[in-house]
Amino acid sequence: MTEQDAAAWAALTARAEEVDKTGENYDAEDLAEELADPLVSPEHGTLAAWDGDRLVATGVLRNRATANPVNRVFFDGVVDPAYRRQGLGRRLVEWAIDTAPAVSRSRFPDAPLELHASVHEHNTVKADLLAASGFAPQRWFFTMQRALDGELPAPVLPDGVRVEGFDHARHDLAALRVRNESFADHWGSSPQDEESWKQWYTGTRAFVPQLSYVALAGDEMAAFLLTQFFEADEVATGRREAWISTIGTLREHRRRGLASALIATCLRAAAEQGYDRAALGVDADNPTGALGVYEAAGFAVDRRHVAFVREF
Repeated sequence: MTEQDAAAWAALTARAEEVDKTGENYDAEDLAEELADPLVSPEHGTLAAWDGDRLVATGVLRNRATANPVNRVFFDGVVDPAYRRQGLGRRLVEWAIDTAPAVSRSRFPDAPLELHASVHEHNTVKADLLAASGFAPQRWFFTMQRALDGELPAPVLPDGVRVEGFDHARHDLAALRVRNESFADHWGSSPQDEESWKQWYTGTRAFVPQLSYVALAGDEMAAFLLTQFFEADEVATGRREAWISTIGTLREHRRRGLASALIATCLRAAAEQGYDRAALGVDADNPTGALGVYEAAGFAVDRRHVAFVREF
């Protein structure tokens, strides 16, 4: 694919979402940004099936920023509902398996490879196809939501800690360091480098600095929260959603309520700025107890996905 295909890709994902109900919506700008990702090779890491001028299936392989020590290549594929059960999904999976080793070697010549794919809980056809192709389910992830009307939690900070709004010049690289240190014990996570951090965290068009915050203990950043907003979701649902994309707390500052305080700060600001709801994603077996923190802040599970992995 090329960036010129982004509008056709967005139309394909919209047709698929009408049937699949995954809660994921994309516009052409979102998908052009994905194709511009340095970790994606449009020439070698994408595949498109066309019926005339109608894009009917796509596959994308994305490297991780680092291999630590395994390179986890992420595969995403979608088939137009009108063209399903014709072998296109199987063709995409076969292509991903055949192509992933070369894509991985292009960035990490000597690193072992895992191929990852996310499957919505109700998409049993995709799950069965991956299982038949050597993938195994390894982890559940939840998408959680809460409305922003009614009573919202109040931020409570421990002594010596203050919260500030996110400022690129002062906080960007420190937040990257906290992210990498705080996610070191998370399943499937790899350290981000500056390029990927700016591409998908603080430089993406979806990033909302006005709803992003840091918790400072003295001059040290102890925790941070980043928020994104996706216009395509608002167009599709009619609701304005604040997506809390990343929360990280340094190990030595855990169990002090910093994440809860940052979430409460964000929720109140989002309500004031006209957002209807907030949402976030969480590993069901997150080792930091994040699921309980989010439930205490009023979030409830809305959707479930399972991570399928194929080892090479």
